[in-house]
Amino acid sequence: MQHHGRLAGVVLMLLSSTGLCPAVSITQHHNDINGTGVNSQETILTPANVIGTDKGGHFGKLYSLPVDGQVYAQPLYLQGVNIPGYVGARNVLYVATENNSVYAFDADSSTPIVYWQKTLGIPILCTQIPGCAYDLVPAIGITGTPVIDIARNAIDVVTSTYTMGNAGFSLHSLNLTTGAERIGSPVVISGQVAGTSYDGNGSVVTFTPIKQLQRPGLLLLNGDVYIAFGSHSDIPPYHGWIFGYDGSSLRRLVIKCVSPNEGWSAIWQGGEALRADSSGNIYAVTGNGELTAPTGPDYGDSVLKMNSLSALAVTGFFSPSNQFDLYEDDKDLGAGGVIVIPGSIAANPLLIAGGKDGRIFLLNSASLGGFGCTNEYADCSSADNVLQEIQATQQNFGGEVFFNNNLYTWGAGDFLKMWCFTNSQLSLSPVSTNNSVLPAFGYPNAPAMSISANGLNNGILWATWSSTGPANGYAYPGTLHAFDASNLSTELWNSDQTGGADYSGSWAKWCPPTIANGKVYLATFDGAITVFGLTQ
Repeated sequence: MQHHGRLAGVVLMLLSSTGLCPAVSITQHHNDINGTGVNSQETILTPANVIGTDKGGHFGKLYSLPVDGQVYAQPLYLQGVNIPGYVGARNVLYVATENNSVYAFDADSSTPIVYWQKTLGIPILCTQIPGCAYDLVPAIGITGTPVIDIARNAIDVVTSTYTMGNAGFSLHSLNLTTGAERIGSPVVISGQVAGTSYDGNGSVVTFTPIKQLQRPGLLLLNGDVYIAFGSHSDIPPYHGWIFGYDGSSLRRLVIKCVSPNEGWSAIWQGGEALRADSSGNIYAVTGNGELTAPTGPDYGDSVLKMNSLSALAVTGFFSPSNQFDLYEDDKDLGAGGVIVIPGSIAANPLLIAGGKDGRIFLLNSASLGGFGCTNEYADCSSADNVLQEIQATQQNFGGEVFFNNNLYTWGAGDFLKMWCFTNSQLSLSPVSTNNSVLPAFGYPNAPAMSISANGLNNGILWATWSSTGPANGYAYPGTLHAFDASNLSTELWNSDQTGGADYSGSWAKWCPPTIANGKVYLATFDGAITVFGLTQ
C-alpha cells in the first residue's frame, strides 16, 4: 500500500502551493484527527462576551446562508484563501448538502457571497430504498462530513446518487478555490471481498450501494482518504465497509468489510469520523451484528484498531461482554465513535468510546481487550478487559468532546457532565454538571457538541439539540446553548432566551457547530446555515 508521509510538510506546502495562511482551519469532522471537537485557536469569543442582547450583551444571531437542502455534514472552515477574481485572502466556509451540492461561502459576509457551488448528481430518495420508512428524508446525497486536504488544495466529498434506477456512491475531489473536479475525479466506489455471508454467492460479498449509507465523516491520513459505510434504518442485507483511496491519484488502495461471513455490523458512529493515531492506526466502532472474532472475521459491536499500512488488517479489537444483548436489543456500541486522547502515549494512545447504552469505555490501544465472554448465555458482567468502564449517561450518540483533560458527555433525558481525566483514569463521578435535563424524544435527540478555546483558556462548550421532537429525518425546532467549559453550571447564552430573535433554525441531527474567528456556524434542516457572533 502506498504511504505518503506528508504530515510534517503540510504547513510549508500550505504556504507555497495554495496561498493559504497558517491560521484557523477546521478541515474534518469534530475538528481534528483525534476527534476532540475542539478549536483551540478561538481568540474572539470568550465566556465574558458570549452574552445575549437581552442581558445587555452583544452576542446573537447575525445572518443565514441559504443552501439547497438539509445539512448533516459539519461545515468546514479555512482562513486566508486566495479566490480567483477576488482581491486579498478570504475566509471560506464549505458546506455540503443532501442534494449533493457543495458551497464555498464567504465566511464573514452578512450578504451571502458564494465563491462557487457545485451540484454533483441526483441524490437518492428515501422512498427509492426498499423498506426505508424514515432515516434521511427526503433526499440522501452528501451525508458524511467531507475532508479538506490543504496540501493538495482539495475538498473530498462522497455523493449518493440515483440514476436510471441504479444507486451509487462516488468520491469527488474538488479544487478548494474554484470547485473544479481534480484530475481523476470522480471515482465510483465499488468492490467485493471474500466472504460467505448469506447475501453473497457463497465465496464473495459485493458492496451494494442501495443497502449502504455513507454516514461517518471522512478521514484524511497521510494524504489518503478513508470512507466508512453503514446501513439505512438497519434494513438488511448490509455490512460495515471501509474504502481507502490515494488522495493524489484517487486510486483505490484498500477495501475492508468487517462482517464478510455474517452481515450487519454497520459503521455509522452517529456521524463521527474514523479516527487515527500518529503511528498510522485507524479506529472504527461497529454497530449491531454477530461477533465471530477472534477466530472469525466478523466484528459486531466492536472497537477496531486497523493498520493503514497493512490493508486495514485488524490488529486489536474490543467488544463488551454483553455484546450479544447489545445486538439483540439494538443498543449499538457503534452509535458513537472513538476519541484518541491527546497527549497520551503516541505509539499506543488511550481511547474513549461509548454507545447507545450510555457506558463509556477507556481503552489502551496497545491491548484493546478483545472479548471476555466465551458463552453468550453466561454471566460475564466482570469480563471486560478495559482500563475503565463508567455508566456516564443514559445513551450516547457520537457527541462527546474532550478538552483540557476533561471529557464532556450529554445524553437525551440526562444532564451535561464533565469527567476529569488524570493519571490515565477518568474521575468516578462528574467534576462539573449542568442540571438542566435534555429533552428526551427517543434516541435521535442526543446533542451535538463542540468546544472553542484560546489554547487552554476561555473554553466554551457549544451544544445543539431538538427542542420539540425527534428530528429523525424531519425538521423540528432546534436550540443552541453555550456553557462555560470550566464550570458547566454557568450557562452563558442560548438561542431561545431572546424570544425568537436568535432562533437557531431546525435541528440538524448530530451535526456539531463549527466555531471559528468569532463566529458559530450551525447547520440546519431548513436549507440554511445559521451564523452567530458578536453583534457589535
